[in-house]
Order: sequence, then structure tokens, then C-alpha cells
Amino acid sequence: MAAVLFTIAALFVTGFSATPTAAKTSATALASSVNPSVSGQSITLTATVTGSGGGTPTGTVTFRDSTLSATLGNAAIGASGIATFSTSTLSVANHVLYARYSGDANGYPASSSPTLTQTVNKASTSTTLAPSPNPSVSGQLVTLTATVAAVARGSGTPSGTVTFKDGASTLGTGTLGSGTATF
Repeated sequence: MAAVLFTIAALFVTGFSATPTAAKTSATALASSVNPSVSGQSITLTATVTGSGGGTPTGTVTFRDSTLSATLGNAAIGASGIATFSTSTLSVANHVLYARYSGDANGYPASSSPTLTQTVNKASTSTTLAPSPNPSVSGQLVTLTATVAAVARGSGTPSGTVTFKDGASTLGTGTLGSGTATF
């Protein structure tokens, strides 16, 4: 009977590995292509996901703006462990961004990047003034039209008000609509 117990015990012990398997881990890093940027300028956010335990993590990265408590977008991780997302819609402010890796079926757990503060400044503008009629005669009503446009790197249509002046004297103001204001 002792021989039978020994055989059963030997089968039971040899069915298990004596070497423990290490759990897989993941780490996520986030970078911005342009920081600081200006309003309307396109930036590309790059999340790099690395993992331990062999292979490359797969799945999706969610790009988040914790300042707005909003998801900016999602991107699939490529073969090199990189996911990218481009946007030109961040408002003028400091945005606290992070990337969240969702984990995958291969055992890589979810992870988040450290935060990155993306500074978005106002874009520079150029203003042109056109009087109508031009030339005019003394006493004739003249309409002043100001056209305001964003300078390269920035984009979009400026908004706000334009103050029309004659030297140091204020003539009046006009509200920008589609980039133009009149007085």
C-alpha cells in the first residue's frame, strides 16, 4: 500500500512548476508634439505603453483632459507600443492631460501616464483697416471696417471687440463677426 501512495504523491508533485511566474506589468508615458501651443494649433499627443513579461501590450489608449473632466479621444496601440491622437480644439488655458491604457487579454494590466500640463496661449492676430469711401470729402460719412485674422500657427476666427481710434481719441467700438467689425 505504501508503494501506491508514493506513486500518487510523485504524480501530484511533478504536475506543478516550482518556478513562480511573474505577473505582467504595464507603464504608460505621455508626450506632446508642441508645448506650449496657441489656440487653434494642432498638437499630437503620443502615448508610449511598455510592458514586462515579453511581448508588447495591445489594446487602446484613452487621452483625457482632467481640467475639463473630458475624454479627448481614443487610439489603438501600434506594433511599437505607441498610440497617437491629434487635436486643435483645446481652448486657451492650461490643460492637465493624461493617457489611460485599458489593459489587454494578454495579461497586461491597465495603467495611466503621469500628467502633462499642456499650455495653450492666445494666437497672435493681424488687423487691417479699410475706410469706405476712400478717398472721402470733408463732412462725408465714412465707414471703417477692421478685419482681424489669426497669424500662422494659430487658426480660427477671432472674436471680441475692436476699438477704432483717431490717434489717442477713441471714435467707437465694433463687435467682431466672422472676423470683421465696422464703425
